[in-house]
Amino acid sequence: MSNLLSRSRKTYISVKDFANQYHLSKSQAYNILKRPEMREAIIKTGKKSIRIDIDLAFEIMQQIYA
Repeated sequence: MSNLLSRSRKTYISVKDFANQYHLSKSQAYNILKRPEMREAIIKTGKKSIRIDIDLAFEIMQQIYA
């Protein structure tokens, strides 16, 4: 039996992992993440560091690039 919290927890990844997953350069990834549509998929984890909700980012990118 799996833990209920582990199933409902969102998956956040770094920009480096986001860029590697979609075969982008780091600067291309940051340009995509700067778009106003992507704001809700990003959380700040410090003064400079950000993490991306990968599931939400994927849904938004499907709407943008479809």
